[in-house]
Amino acid sequence: MKKFFAPILAALGALFFLAACASAPEKRYPIQAEVVSADAPRKMIVVSHGEIPGLMPAMTMGYMVAEPKEIEGLGPGDKITADLVVSDNKGQLEKIVLVKKAGKEQAPAAAPAVKTKQAPPAPR
Repeated sequence: MKKFFAPILAALGALFFLAACASAPEKRYPIQAEVVSADAPRKMIVVSHGEIPGLMPAMTMGYMVAEPKEIEGLGPGDKITADLVVSDNKGQLEKIVLVKKAGKEQAPAAAPAVKTKQAPPAPR
């Protein structure tokens, strides 16, 4: 009888062990941030972001990026949006979008041309 239960108990133990070791599903948090520095070859960006409700207060922090091409050309002061993806073994930014380039103030709209009436020619 012991020979019958031993493999079953071993299988159940293995299942419980695997279930306990399974990582938590990843969570995604949308962020808005200002770039402090970006290093595409190292897949790293440092940003200053606001509070991420349910995760962390506002802070300046470095993050790995999923796609280094998304941070090429980014520099200090650029405003971005991104998804912070967090799981047991990962914390990185994905879907990085440049919202506003630093130092690039939007030019005010040109004033519409004002048409003036010409005075009629003076009588001769």
